[in-house]
Amino acid sequence: MDPKFFGKRGFLIIVAQAFMRIFLAYSSGVIRRLAVSMPPRAGKSYISSLFVAWMFGHFPEESVMRNTCASDLYNKFSYDTRNIVKSKRYQEIFTEIKLSQDKKNVKGWNLSTSRQVGYFGGGVGGTVIGFGASMLAMTDDLYKSLEDALSDNNNEKVWSWKQGTHDSRIEGNCCSIDIGTRWSEQDVLGKLEEQDKYDEIIRIPALDENDETFCADVHTTEYYHEVRDDIDDSIWEAEYMQNPIEAKGLLFPKSKLMRFKAEHLKGEPDGVIGACDVADKGDDDLCAPIGPVYGDRVFITNVTFTKDPVEVTEPLLAQAIIETKCDRMRVESNNGGRIFGKNIRALVVKEKGKCEIQTRPTTQNKDTRILMKSGWIKKHCCFLEESEYEKGSDYDRFMKALTRYKKEGGNKHDDAPDGMTILAEFIASLGINLKKKKRQVAKRTALGA
Repeated sequence: MDPKFFGKRGFLIIVAQAFMRIFLAYSSGVIRRLAVSMPPRAGKSYISSLFVAWMFGHFPEESVMRNTCASDLYNKFSYDTRNIVKSKRYQEIFTEIKLSQDKKNVKGWNLSTSRQVGYFGGGVGGTVIGFGASMLAMTDDLYKSLEDALSDNNNEKVWSWKQGTHDSRIEGNCCSIDIGTRWSEQDVLGKLEEQDKYDEIIRIPALDENDETFCADVHTTEYYHEVRDDIDDSIWEAEYMQNPIEAKGLLFPKSKLMRFKAEHLKGEPDGVIGACDVADKGDDDLCAPIGPVYGDRVFITNVTFTKDPVEVTEPLLAQAIIETKCDRMRVESNNGGRIFGKNIRALVVKEKGKCEIQTRPTTQNKDTRILMKSGWIKKHCCFLEESEYEKGSDYDRFMKALTRYKKEGGNKHDDAPDGMTILAEFIASLGINLKKKKRQVAKRTALGA
């Protein structure tokens, strides 16, 4: 159907052969279950659509259910598969296969020979009523994003929907294929593997045993090396290597953080940026890191990290903004942060300081946000050498809190990593791509890099 595409992606032969074993099993009246995982943009959904069309070519009276993370994505897959069946090349191979004239909507369509709705499905959380999958039941990426996959609550919802809605529509000797990234040991593929439900599991990692790309037509070796350097090890292993590992140990160990001495910062910075995580509870710390941006690095020169009440922290942070000449500051507006940010803005203006202070709420899971930005923080943020700050100071307490934060959870406090995550998200929202900056300032010898 597409020799130009598949001619450059030889690894998909492995997937095609596994799909053919599904075809042969169904032909023999045997139920077979397959799981397929590979890196993003590898072509797994495309080859799946082609396989569904192939199955229809041999069993045109049967039905296929294909569910995905959202209804819009389901509609796209349905549209793509229907167009394959309608295509001239497909019609040359399966001359008798025709779409029904009375039911050919992307939400559910028939062949002229279908006993019931031939192709149907939807998105996670939706309803699939009145139809049964007699030939093939397929899931294709049940998670919208890494954040969804790492959320325990969302994972449980997806699992419940898979069992209660998807599985309830499977009939007779229908075969199953589950396709998706192996995010976690607790995602749908992980749970089914643990229960020994699969007859075959295919995993294709982004880098092979020689640390080279699995397919240059998808992405180069250099690209994957750069991605690996940018993100946390557990995310890399899960999303790209299809080897989910539960996060363990320290997320920001001292050995992984870049350090600097203030005397090595020379010349005018590209800007000075800050962020503030307002204390949630009485035992929490307000955390507000501030630092100049030089090229592709943010140098954290000042941190307000204290349990003091707002009547103390408001003037304290306003003074830090003025002294550091901070250009832009984001304050998390949850838990009184909006009023706090408004008061800080007024104090800065009163002292004739200039800083764009914005307040933004965060609704995403905090642990997930921290994990997702941890790789960026370790690559682009530099922290003062221990000799540069006093023991017991705000900066000292901040560094201890940051370097003691554990991946596996159970952390009593997350103020330091959350403050750095807000800073990283703020930079991303401004459209600043530090990776592509070329300016050479503050010699990298200051970083030990």
